[in-house]
Amino acid sequence: MKNKKSSISSIIKFEELSWKKIEDLDKKKTIVFLPISPMEEHGPHLPVGTDYLISYQAASDAIRILNKERSGLKYILFPAIPLGFCGFNTDFPGSISSSGNTIKNIIIDIGSNLAKHGFKYLIICTYHMSLPHLRAIYSAMKKLERKYDIKCYEPWSPYFYGGMIEKNEPELGFDTTKEVHAGFRETSLIKYQYPYLLDKSYKTLQSIYRDLNSPKVIYKKFKDLGLKDGYVGSPARADADYGRWFYGETVNTYIKAAKDLFDGKKLLDLPKKIKAEMKILFFK
Repeated sequence: MKNKKSSISSIIKFEELSWKKIEDLDKKKTIVFLPISPMEEHGPHLPVGTDYLISYQAASDAIRILNKERSGLKYILFPAIPLGFCGFNTDFPGSISSSGNTIKNIIIDIGSNLAKHGFKYLIICTYHMSLPHLRAIYSAMKKLERKYDIKCYEPWSPYFYGGMIEKNEPELGFDTTKEVHAGFRETSLIKYQYPYLLDKSYKTLQSIYRDLNSPKVIYKKFKDLGLKDGYVGSPARADADYGRWFYGETVNTYIKAAKDLFDGKKLLDLPKKIKAEMKILFFK
């Protein structure tokens, strides 16, 4: 328990700093982590804060490791923002969807103020891979970098959509790309990271698959597609060992992003196809 408290205290939380301590930071050697993901239904078995919890915890653990591996830099954890676009499942209680413009403006407001106070690096941590949500984030980052002296990066979506999961994951014997929402991957994550939040009903849930990238389903809600329980995939297959691996990939992605952003190295980018789809699916 003593080590755990020591580990937690090593994280510098923005909300716990005085303005004087913030002023005294060497902003050229400080990286701010901003977690942002919505409250959103994740089937009958996972908490609505699944994406929110994972993005915040992964950012925290990435900072703990960076404190050891790159101790010459400072890492600030900004309070997590519980917002995002999830309009496709707002027919379920617990899904709180914000417009793309709202998400964009919030990130611009936070980033521009940080930049005015001298901060140079901002890592945006989101586990919510909705394209309208990502479009808002990327639009905000583009404006921040164009108008202010700050470098921004969102690392998980390039990893997620760039096929890196399938390339690196353990051999499982089934297609994990079909595990779209609250399926095997996310249920495994919660089973590993927050087992006390996983409802036992996951064990009896049938495998349900839908192609949510099909033009036929654009603008339709989950219940319109027959997804009455709000999940796509096979949650009953959930495995804590896979969850440990998947969570580790997230943390390592954040760590590498922080190092590469500061070092000025080339950053992993979204596939061109995903960028094109984001523009089409941007919701105001």
